[in-house]
Amino acid sequence: MRTTDGNAMKRFFPMVLFLLLVAAFLMAVAVGSHPIPLKAVTSILLHPGAGEWPHSWVQILWKLRLPRALAAMMVGGVLAVGGGTCQGLFRNPLAEPYLLGISSGASLGAALAIVFLPFGAFAGLSVIGLAAFLGSLVVTVTVFSAAGRGAFRLPATLLLAGIAVAFLCQSGVWLIMALNRDQVERITFWTLGSLSSVGWSGVMWLALITAPVVLAQMALGRVLDVMSTGHDGAHGLGLDPSRMALILLTLTALGTAAAVSVAGTIGFIGLMVPHFLRWVIGPAHQRLLLSSWLGGGILLLLADAIARTVTAPGEIPVGVVTALMGAPFLLVMARGKQQSGRLDG
Repeated sequence: MRTTDGNAMKRFFPMVLFLLLVAAFLMAVAVGSHPIPLKAVTSILLHPGAGEWPHSWVQILWKLRLPRALAAMMVGGVLAVGGGTCQGLFRNPLAEPYLLGISSGASLGAALAIVFLPFGAFAGLSVIGLAAFLGSLVVTVTVFSAAGRGAFRLPATLLLAGIAVAFLCQSGVWLIMALNRDQVERITFWTLGSLSSVGWSGVMWLALITAPVVLAQMALGRVLDVMSTGHDGAHGLGLDPSRMALILLTLTALGTAAAVSVAGTIGFIGLMVPHFLRWVIGPAHQRLLLSSWLGGGILLLLADAIARTVTAPGEIPVGVVTALMGAPFLLVMARGKQQSGRLDG
């Protein structure tokens, strides 16, 4: 009976997360320096042209909070799915997309754009965001090249290459900040993560990239189950592990680059969400990645709501909030691993 109940919980858990995501979304668009009653929020969303509510509420909701909440949902979701993919592929609960140097490449690209390029937009994305996106992709290719052809057989090689390139990019950011002190605040705020400047163009950009990326990763969930057995085990079951690892990591890098290009560096979501959900619903990756997308959206919606209400009418970078959540999580996780005598999962 207990096993049956456990299987039922795992099967319906994504539906529970979906309902929580809807609740978190409505809460996120309702709270802020100018709170909007939940009844008004639902009415404005369902009947935008009714004219029943103050015009200022309609403007705040449609021009500011709705695109910001949608962006938070997609950014949190794609980071969590990327984290689940990396943890399964590397068989390491501490693996997440940022270990591949993606965020550091984005930070360097953004810093260069802030200092040297005129501000504007291209294809619906700010010049800074576009530079961050390109920086992420360049770093990803560099890491794959530096790790060599055997990197997917020995994942630690890829992680070491990612860490090395990440330090190199971070050093470049620090050098740019040291030589351009008038831009330090702008660069720092961007690298700490923020959704304050996201508009509908950013939402469309995120949807265009993250939707196919996440769907492809979920479709490869069963392949990831096999990959998580190890290189030799996957090869013995008929897969080309190096090719599949390259595909999975390329998808992860593309989704993470899109997220960072819009929201800056937001850490710990890719680490916390899939690790916690794996403990709740098990390691089957199709269900895990779907639940991670929902859970990542919930977590970033809540974190962003905290970031813009704690010091309202000002706000703090959302990356600071997720770091404050993630640090205790790591301590609890380390304590649990110490008691179990394991550090690998």
